Amino acid sequence: MGNNNLIKKQKAKIFRYNAGIEGAVEGNTVQLPFVAEYKGDRQTLMEYIWYTKENNQLIKRGIEVSGHGEFGVPTLREYDVLVSLQRLFLNQKTDHGRCELKTEDVSDDYLTINFTIYQLAKEMGYKSPNSSVLNNLRKSIKILLSTTITGKHSGGIYDVKKKKYIEEEIGFHLLESVHSCIEYEENENNELVEVDNKLRIKLSRFTYNQMINDYKLFYDKGLYLKTKNLMARKLYHLALQWKGSNNFAWANINTLMEKIPMIESQEKYRKRYIKKALKILHDKEIVKIKYDEKNKDLVYFVFNDNEEPGFLLTRYNKFSEIRDAFYNLGFTLDEVDEYLDIQEIRYIQALLRYMDLQLKRDNIVKPKEYFKKCLKQRIKLDGRFFNQIGD
Repeated sequence: MGNNNLIKKQKAKIFRYNAGIEGAVEGNTVQLPFVAEYKGDRQTLMEYIWYTKENNQLIKRGIEVSGHGEFGVPTLREYDVLVSLQRLFLNQKTDHGRCELKTEDVSDDYLTINFTIYQLAKEMGYKSPNSSVLNNLRKSIKILLSTTITGKHSGGIYDVKKKKYIEEEIGFHLLESVHSCIEYEENENNELVEVDNKLRIKLSRFTYNQMINDYKLFYDKGLYLKTKNLMARKLYHLALQWKGSNNFAWANINTLMEKIPMIESQEKYRKRYIKKALKILHDKEIVKIKYDEKNKDLVYFVFNDNEEPGFLLTRYNKFSEIRDAFYNLGFTLDEVDEYLDIQEIRYIQALLRYMDLQLKRDNIVKPKEYFKKCLKQRIKLDGRFFNQIGD
């Protein structure tokens, strides 16, 4: 959680953010339980209860969620929409890999996300969204706008600024307002035709304050979108949040069922859905899943193989290998002379290794353009892609 590259200014915080490549989501959004998709009558009011262990004491936590009168409480589908809206918000605050968020004089207009439903669908990974997809997104936005979350028991909403759970029964909104602006054009018959329907949605001020106080999770957008299974996507976020600075996380199946509640009454079926989502994460190579040998309900999320860094560092140690990599990406001789700067050779080595990993995970569609964009923005790369000085 958080970001080591945060730069504090008097009235803003700046952090490096590779918009379009990675994503960031506010911490409470990840932790809050969103019910799994279900059939039948919509549940308009639900209470979620879970337990945390602190100082060897079991603490009962919970939230009450009041949803839309017709469409019910938010599900994992709405979680996916909310995560994508937060990405759009940060993208709009980012320029050349630097995201700047105001800490003072934050107006309602500043908190506004400007987008079209079609843009949102594309951001969520839909290549050619049809009317059914677009209508479902409109419905999800209505649900999110209608939702109020209230902490219960010993609190279910974490305030990162105060570094404690909010125990008072205060209601919070996920989104706060929406405005629609329809643009028309005149066709050849002098008729006005709708060409664009822009939405303006205001991010919750509480959510924004959590973000600027560094309670946000950074993740690989390509990996997140690699599966359409919404439960798998949520588990990916949870595991990333739990692992912190480690390369792995672990959780009991029962904990995962608490974090992703289901209307299904029988535990064996709830376990089955969780394990299916875990298998998808593993099979899609989003994160490796391993079960404990003695306790089969204990799950390990392994994000990096121990052998992987060593394997990566065996590549691009000769100038000829680096030059050939440029040719393989489609660079011409003149372009190689332009982009292969000997002064930047160490960074270029690391970037090529990083790209190998992304290509292996099918995260890059146009490798040459991607490489040029990363090189121009000089995206931050993990230390495991670099040779140590003196190697």
